Amino acid sequence: MSQALQLIGPDHWTEMAWRNGGGTTSEICAETRDGALLWRLSTAIVERDGPYSVFPGLMRISTVIEGQGTRITEAGTDNWREIAPLVPSRIDGDRQIEGRLVNGPVRYLNLFFDPARLAAQVSVMRLNGGARTGNSPSAIFCVAGDCAIATSPSTSISAMTLVRDIPAETHLTGEATLVSVVLQPT
Repeated sequence: MSQALQLIGPDHWTEMAWRNGGGTTSEICAETRDGALLWRLSTAIVERDGPYSVFPGLMRISTVIEGQGTRITEAGTDNWREIAPLVPSRIDGDRQIEGRLVNGPVRYLNLFFDPARLAAQVSVMRLNGGARTGNSPSAIFCVAGDCAIATSPSTSISAMTLVRDIPAETHLTGEATLVSVVLQPT
């Protein structure tokens, strides 16, 4: 069986300014529908404490893929919670969020999506040998290491590469930390 996978490495990312002007993000891929953002996957390096950009009508799932993590709270409150490394965390894009770095800069993998039109799940997998993808993920991002995807011919991905259009129950082999993104219409 032949399966065309889409590989997106850093050379194909689009750098853009944060909405709040505090830094830059690298858009890996995105989809719009009817002139509105349906979903977007991006990375951002955060080097200092400060406010998050507001994304009205969207949900954000942030995963720290480099660094020690961040503590966040809704602006004007003192209800801090930690975003630990490799633990996906949901953040309502409508809320004004303040962040504090735990111990130096971090890099996030961020999924933004319209919760009125999509359900989303982000999970982290540490691949040590072999595993199956389960339900068809929308995308897999390789955080670290290398992974082979059992398609014909076999496809290899390495750190900081996204692969899309993966069939359900596809066999993966290698030593890697992977982030799986599943998007389904609501």
